[in-house]
Amino acid sequence: MKKSRKLMALAALAGSVALWFSLSESTRRYIVHLGKQVPYLPYRYFI
Repeated sequence: MKKSRKLMALAALAGSVALWFSLSESTRRYIVHLGKQVPYLPYRYFI
């Protein structure tokens, strides 16, 4: 069971890397920009 989980995690990682390199440069910049904003998102909606 543990071996199949490791294999699934490795496959997901490989798929993510392949997807990242297949994206255009502007899409990569957009995703990186969104990623940088994630830590600050909850604080924007405080009253």
